[in-house]
Amino acid sequence: MGNAMHSLKTLLQLPCGWRCSRQIISSDGITLHLHGKRKTAQCPECFKRSDSVHSCRRRRIQHLPCSGQTLWLVFSVRHWYCRNPAC
Repeated sequence: MGNAMHSLKTLLQLPCGWRCSRQIISSDGITLHLHGKRKTAQCPECFKRSDSVHSCRRRRIQHLPCSGQTLWLVFSVRHWYCRNPAC
């Protein structure tokens, strides 16, 4: 991650565990596309780890304005599938 991107993450107080894959500056404002870094997740029922992605959905959230422009955060949120047969 470049110094400019690191500074932007710090300025916006973006959550840890997310990486910015793309920045778009348009008349609609600034859009940052964020993807989770985790390769696995823990099942909330049986607490076993899974690396099977069930689906991925996007959440578009409007952040506070940045330099007078609308700022959009687009999170790609993974939904995991538990492979434990007893679960």
